[in-house]
Amino acid sequence: MRHNGRDCLEWHGGKSGKSRGSQVKIFVMFDPPFDFFLAKNHQGRPLAYSLTRRASVKDIIESLGIPHTEVGSIRFDGRKVDLSFVPAAPGTLQVHAVQTPFNVLSPSMLRPAPLDCIRFIADVNVLKLGRLLILLGFNVACSSSFSDDEIADIAQAQSRIVLTRDTLLLKRKKIAFARRIRSNLPYEQVLEVVEFFGLRHLIVFFSRCTACNKQLVPVSKNDIIHLLEPRTRQYFFDFLQCPQCRKIFWKGSHYDAMKNTFSHLGIFSKKE
Repeated sequence: MRHNGRDCLEWHGGKSGKSRGSQVKIFVMFDPPFDFFLAKNHQGRPLAYSLTRRASVKDIIESLGIPHTEVGSIRFDGRKVDLSFVPAAPGTLQVHAVQTPFNVLSPSMLRPAPLDCIRFIADVNVLKLGRLLILLGFNVACSSSFSDDEIADIAQAQSRIVLTRDTLLLKRKKIAFARRIRSNLPYEQVLEVVEFFGLRHLIVFFSRCTACNKQLVPVSKNDIIHLLEPRTRQYFFDFLQCPQCRKIFWKGSHYDAMKNTFSHLGIFSKKE
């Protein structure tokens, strides 16, 4: 089958429910970034999609493997539509990827209620990414004990951006903002997130507790000197403390090593 002079494949889809008396056939076109999710024979060409059941745009897109959180805008025959739109006549569905940097603080047709600040939740597959983002000063909820249901609930209740390598998790309606992480290595994942969401100007290195995710507060050396090892007591004078777990932080060799690693990645914090 051909559409506008281009070869296309046929797909029969829809969700359970009352069957249509006659099928509606639409053509679905995806931006190149969606090739990450699409089967190879679906990439780079229109897809002829026969609706055997009533289906929303969200259902159609996700039946082809793409979570709605990756979609930036949708047009049906040139007209902007949202995820709840149900095609009732033949036409062309154009699915566009989120444009980077993704400004989650600005409203859009697909996400009319923007976030009021940048907060993340990381699932078990990207826990190290979550800890590294905390080190850069970002508010990240992360725990190996979170279930998928809990992640979706927390993301909705606390207006958090979900970070995961689990594509299926991102098809849940409760999740509006997310990034399906592509990179395999934690430090590359950090760079991916920073660039995708445009976060460089928000980095405040070494400002949160990596265990509790709480903002660190300055503490007098005299108040904690009894807790310090002899060499730390001798060579360091400025300290921070977590208000929750009471862990003490200072800018020692570990701080320098982590800062150098982030600098080599091109992530640099002017605020410390």
